[in-house]
Amino acid sequence: MAPRTPRFAYGYGRLWAATAASGFGDGTRTAALAVYAATLTHDPFAVALVAMAGKLPWTCVGPFAGALVDRLDRWRTLWICDVARVLVTGALVLLILTDRAGITALAVVSFLLTSITTLAENLSQAVVPDVTGGGSLDSANSRLMGGQLVSSEFLGAPLGTALFALGRPVPFAVDTLSFAVSAVLVFSIRLSGARPAPTAAGRLTARAVVAETADGIRWLWRHRVLRTVCVLVGALNFAVVAVLSIAVLYALNVLHISQRAYGLLLAVLAVGGLAGVLLAPLVTRAIGRARTLQLAFALCPLPFLIAGLTSLPLLAAGALAFVGAAISLATVVTTSLRQSLVPGELFGRVNGGYRFVVNGVSPLGGVAGGALAEAAGLRAPFLFAAALLAAATVTALLRLSPAALDAAGDDRPAPRTGQAVAAERTEAPERT
Repeated sequence: MAPRTPRFAYGYGRLWAATAASGFGDGTRTAALAVYAATLTHDPFAVALVAMAGKLPWTCVGPFAGALVDRLDRWRTLWICDVARVLVTGALVLLILTDRAGITALAVVSFLLTSITTLAENLSQAVVPDVTGGGSLDSANSRLMGGQLVSSEFLGAPLGTALFALGRPVPFAVDTLSFAVSAVLVFSIRLSGARPAPTAAGRLTARAVVAETADGIRWLWRHRVLRTVCVLVGALNFAVVAVLSIAVLYALNVLHISQRAYGLLLAVLAVGGLAGVLLAPLVTRAIGRARTLQLAFALCPLPFLIAGLTSLPLLAAGALAFVGAAISLATVVTTSLRQSLVPGELFGRVNGGYRFVVNGVSPLGGVAGGALAEAAGLRAPFLFAAALLAAATVTALLRLSPAALDAAGDDRPAPRTGQAVAAERTEAPERT
């Protein structure tokens, strides 16, 4: 990663710190939550249910959250999201202390936290251009994602399992504190450019939110390149969640490692993710966004196949590290692509539609992973993921060529609503 320079605007450092703080707590909570669920039951489907509940809001909440992003004061709402997550994680701590945190409670908390996150992450992506300044979007997104990944996977995940051994409520109390720190940092950022565009103003009603959400989904679907990217990344997410939903049982019963070692295994897997985040700007500058996306998908099938066939912990972790790298490459490039191609006034609702597909398939992936593991064993989800992503790789090679991405800026569909027409008239030049 290149050394930090003054080219980023005021507030970028605080946004980076807030993202890293909340990421640390998320990593701590996610690892501890998986282990907690596995201590309550050995039923693969019940464990996968907790993971599925954490993904379901992307389908039923996420799209509508995007419309709100285009209407609200983005920085203030991001702060409110952190405060809300403090309250939810604090409630989980109380449930654990009173011995009332069963599988159902874990699933409900996962659902609530992700419901808030659907809005918070959309807001976070929407405000990045506000603090990018003269820097590139690829570099800004890479550094943000890199900080979040290090704090979440390298620090939070191993600490989560270690703290769980000290006491069940401890890692979740740390998560609560992390959101409080993030809230303070976000609250300190004041940018006039963070406020919604005038075209997004107006009376906020359920009908308006639904209509604007539909506008965003239609805009996305009529954009050929973004539509293809959305479907392929959705397939990647489906496959990854199918595996992650039973990963803790796979680690304990197939790789035969301890609960504490499971946290270390997550850290090894994150090495690939960090490499992908750090290398994304360099790879993109060297071979372009199209080839980088094709490379990301091509990295996935063989590692999943290896992990599905081996019983060696280090071999499985080493193979899946390449999947982590692929996910990071795809995330950085596709985020920058959306920020470049989608008009700022429409970003929230279009991004909401994109994430509706990409993250909305996650609950199905969790169900598929649990069902496959229950029917055919804990290796089956890995083999399924390898086959699905082999098909996605072929599609990426055919549909995401450099020529297709070069022409993507001219492929912006004409909006159908009066509000969207006004947005198009004030559309900013494409960022590079």
